[in-house]
Amino acid sequence: MNYIERLIGGDYIGGMQEAEALRVMSALAQSTRMRVFVMLVEAGTAGLGSTEIADRVGVPRNLMSSHLAVLSKAGVIEYEKNGRSVTYTAASGVVAALAEFLRNLAA
Repeated sequence: MNYIERLIGGDYIGGMQEAEALRVMSALAQSTRMRVFVMLVEAGTAGLGSTEIADRVGVPRNLMSSHLAVLSKAGVIEYEKNGRSVTYTAASGVVAALAEFLRNLAA
């Protein structure tokens, strides 16, 4: 369970709070990170390795590492280490929680 899911799962019945929404939107407000997130959503539960992500986006691997760290810290993506390889997946529920937060602003 990631940071956002813990918040949504019990502590905040009304859904995502402003600080969490800002964290998610801030992480996704950069075009490379948004492309990575969309790519991981499309990859589903199988996820993608960091090298594959960097190659697909066309960003040097060391720079991609920084982008992935920002997304991970914001709770937008999750990762699983298997030896020296790391597989990233989109965090489930983040898009729905953010959409709910934004809908509640309009209510």
